[in-house]
Amino acid sequence: MRSIYELDDVSKSYGKLVALEGLTFNIEGAPTAVLGYSGAGKTTLLRLLAGLETPSAGMIRFKGAKVTEKNLRSLRRVVTMLFQDTLFFNQSVLENVTYGLRIRGVGKEEAARRARETLASLRLEGFENRKAAKLSGGEQQRVALARALVLEPEVLLLDEPTANLDPANATVIGEVIQEFAKKGLVIISTHDFLHVRRLTKWAVYLEKGRVVETGETRDLLDNPKDERTRRFLNGLF
Repeated sequence: MRSIYELDDVSKSYGKLVALEGLTFNIEGAPTAVLGYSGAGKTTLLRLLAGLETPSAGMIRFKGAKVTEKNLRSLRRVVTMLFQDTLFFNQSVLENVTYGLRIRGVGKEEAARRARETLASLRLEGFENRKAAKLSGGEQQRVALARALVLEPEVLLLDEPTANLDPANATVIGEVIQEFAKKGLVIISTHDFLHVRRLTKWAVYLEKGRVVETGETRDLLDNPKDERTRRFLNGLF
C-alpha cells in the first residue's frame, strides 16, 4: 500500500523548546492513532500533517510529493484538522458548518444542503438555527466534526475528539469516524484506549517528542515491545 505520509527525520522547535525530534515513519491508509503523555508532541505532529505548521528540520511527503511552502494551500484543501478546543462564530449551527464551503466558492443552497446532510449523520437534525456557541460540550463537538466533514477531506486529523464527552456523544462521534474511515484516512490523537482499539488499525507512540514505537494497534496495546510504551499503557511515569 502506498504511504499517504512519509516523515523523514522531522523535527519541530519553538525557540529553545524542541517539540518533536527526528521523527521517521510512514502512515499508510489505515486509521492511525497517535499516543503519548500530555506534552509528548501529539498535537504538534497533527499540525504538521495538516500543513498548519512546517518542520524546523527534515521532510514530510504527502502522497509522494514533498510538502513545501508552495503547496501548503493545496494540502490544506484535502486535509482537515479538528482541534480539541473548538471556537465558533457567534452565528447559527448552519452558518458555522457552511462557512468553510462558502469561502471555497460553494453556492449558498448547495452548501446548506451538504451541511444539513452532514448534521443529520451526526444526529443533529433540527439544530440548524440554534446558536452553536450555546450548545452543550458534546453537541458542540459534533458540530465541529460536521464542520470538518462537510468539506469532504481526504484526511481527517482529530485531536482528542472524545475528551470529556459523555458516552452517548462519544459513541455518535466514534460511529461517524468509523464511517469516514471507509473512504479517507483518519489520524487520531487520544488517551481513550477503548476508541483507539475500536477505531484504529495502526498506532504511533510518542514520548518527549520522539517516536518510541509503531505497529498494529492491537499488537502495540497488547504486546508493546518497548518498556516505555508498556509504562504509558499501564498509567505509569
